Amino acid sequence: MKKYFLLLSCLVMAAVSFAQKGYTLKIKLSNNKNYMPWLVYVEGNKRKVDSTYTLEKGYMVMKGSVSEAVIASLSLKGNPALELRVDGETLPAPYLSFVLSNEVITISGDADKIFAASVKGGRGNKEWEAIRPAQQKMEEATWTAICKAAGEYTPGTTPGFRKIAGKINYANAEEERALQQSFTAQYPNSILSMYYLYRTHVFMPEDTLKLAYNKLGPDAQRSYYGRIVGDKIKSLEATAIGKTAIDLRKKDMNGQEVSLATLKGRYVLLDFWGTWCHPCRASHPHLKELYSKYKADGLEIVGIASENGSDLEKNRKGWLEAIEQDGINWVNVLNNEGIAQFDAVTAYGISAFPTKILLDKEGRIIGRWIGDSKDVDVKLKEVFGK
Repeated sequence: MKKYFLLLSCLVMAAVSFAQKGYTLKIKLSNNKNYMPWLVYVEGNKRKVDSTYTLEKGYMVMKGSVSEAVIASLSLKGNPALELRVDGETLPAPYLSFVLSNEVITISGDADKIFAASVKGGRGNKEWEAIRPAQQKMEEATWTAICKAAGEYTPGTTPGFRKIAGKINYANAEEERALQQSFTAQYPNSILSMYYLYRTHVFMPEDTLKLAYNKLGPDAQRSYYGRIVGDKIKSLEATAIGKTAIDLRKKDMNGQEVSLATLKGRYVLLDFWGTWCHPCRASHPHLKELYSKYKADGLEIVGIASENGSDLEKNRKGWLEAIEQDGINWVNVLNNEGIAQFDAVTAYGISAFPTKILLDKEGRIIGRWIGDSKDVDVKLKEVFGK
């Protein structure tokens, strides 16, 4: 009998322990008129969306689990106070951002100003309180200003309303950065500090990025965002100026193997782009001019396209159509093909499109540029003397 009760106690404790795994969001909002909660976060490079909830003692309760803490956003679908329809476009109000972890998290506030709600529960959200009130005050003031501008705006006029809203948002950018920097200085081991670095690391020079990363603590570096930034630093180190370029191991549009080794003796411009990327496509006419100008002198261009879709055949079809439409008759490869064996985008630390990397005749990296940089022209003029 004693053994039976001991076994039963163990089973009950195990059941309780299991039941507590995962997160529980308890949401209580005034002025809520059956609006649907809309929870969004990214886990394992996949965007997760959840709107499932139950009503329990006046709370909307959402349950689930995450493999590790992540930054999540919460809004309310169907609440007209949280969106503007101007010039045929819909502009959403700021979301409520918080740290989603496998704990009980309580969110309370006004449904019409969910971005200003309070968040209680978990270490990350407790740390966030150091700057959250100031952030929310700015967000509310910005949204109020945008709503006021919308009421005064004449549809169809120039500049468009989205541009006007962008300028209003930008007005607080410096103050927002200052808040984030103060938080990072106070909580270098917080997931939020690494999240701030993750959001800005794309355009940071390698030395600046490494310095900022190394100032953060081990918990921050082990986080989801820390691993992404850490991998980016490793890729940048492996593809830094002066390093020998990593071979592509890809096939061109005709199924022929493309190897940088066979292009030695020529200067090679790697162009990382995508059919979905408007700046990438817009840069092609100028790239064609450069190719025409320098091809006879020893320039080769290798276009490395990266597509967003999961259907490889559709990706390939769209890629081939874009090559034909843009008339880019240099070497072209699709990174999505054979990506499990070799991912050129990851290997070269590409996190912004377009990115261009110039190799010398020996296959060493001598230039790297993000966006539509005129520095490419300057470097090619320096290399070819014209």
